[in-house]
Amino acid sequence: MRVGLLFGTYNPVHLSHLLVAERLKAQSQLDEVWLVLSPRSPFKQGETLASDAHRFAMLQLAVAGRSGLVASDVELGMPQPNYTVQTLEILVARYPKNEFVLLMGEDNLAGFSQWRDPKRILELARLVVYPRPESGLDAHSPWLQHPRVVRVEDLQMNRSSSAVRQAVFAGGEALEDLPTAVAAYIREHGLYR
Repeated sequence: MRVGLLFGTYNPVHLSHLLVAERLKAQSQLDEVWLVLSPRSPFKQGETLASDAHRFAMLQLAVAGRSGLVASDVELGMPQPNYTVQTLEILVARYPKNEFVLLMGEDNLAGFSQWRDPKRILELARLVVYPRPESGLDAHSPWLQHPRVVRVEDLQMNRSSSAVRQAVFAGGEALEDLPTAVAAYIREHGLYR
């Protein structure tokens, strides 16, 4: 099975996440896309997060009824901080018959050299990279030339979780950006206020 992995803090998960996952699933001929909830990115230490339990509950609500999308909590049981390479090692050992494809925005690829063991990551998984506004990625990046890295051109995530949180904090529900069940969950639990 070809499985795409879309890592994120999903704070909160929003419709752009789901759209990117569904489009990359189709474009990259993936059987499933696992939205992997990250406890905290080592690169986002200052960000305030809703609890792991709230974010995973919202992620489960968001993927419910969406064929081929799966909420994954594999990183929640790992020692912190954890790194993508460690998660991939666990997934490859746990699911040896799967082929894993790491899905990431250009903004992440721009800093990929600072990730823990990027060469090992590329041994464990192929990378599919989608455009992000103002990513800072050099078009001549050596990572884009790597044979296990593919860049898709016609897909872009324009909305960020921080923009959605700001809209909710400002008194709006940002309903157009959130799956209905996620918006209801945020209201019910008083998140991002």
